Amino acid sequence: MKKLSVICMTILAITLLASCRGPQGPAGHDGNANVASSTITIYPNNWEWVNDCQWMVEIDYPAITDNVYNHGAVLVYMDVEGTWSQVPLTYYYQDLITNDDGTQEVINCEASIEVATLSDGGVRLFWTESDFYDGMRPDTHDFKIVAIEANVYRDRSDVDFSSYEAVKKAFQLADD
Repeated sequence: MKKLSVICMTILAITLLASCRGPQGPAGHDGNANVASSTITIYPNNWEWVNDCQWMVEIDYPAITDNVYNHGAVLVYMDVEGTWSQVPLTYYYQDLITNDDGTQEVINCEASIEVATLSDGGVRLFWTESDFYDGMRPDTHDFKIVAIEANVYRDRSDVDFSSYEAVKKAFQLADD
């Protein structure tokens, strides 16, 4: 009889505990926990002159784990006139310069932007002017970093990773 009481009490306790749930919250946003995406604004004073030929900025990004670094993907895009363009890229722009005689003129410029992924959770961006001129730091620019875990990246060969819009759609990324 004692055994039956213990069994009944155990079943009653399990039933009561299982039914003790609070109110269910609203459904969360669709997305992918294995993909991180952030927009980062880089200002002129963030760049430092390195290697006697280019500007460099280092961005900490903890979502770049060992798994992402070794087997996944780190994608970087730069906002070019409202469109996210994948880095590395050649960036064409115009700049206003002042000549020695005080006159100003618009010149066509070209810069190469490259990225290096850091194993300890970050990226380095390099900005090299085509003429290696170091007189002006790059202007303010927005960059988007996307870190994709290996298991997700490996299974999505159908995605055009050069297009941020395709990546955004495939992984249900929210604009930040």
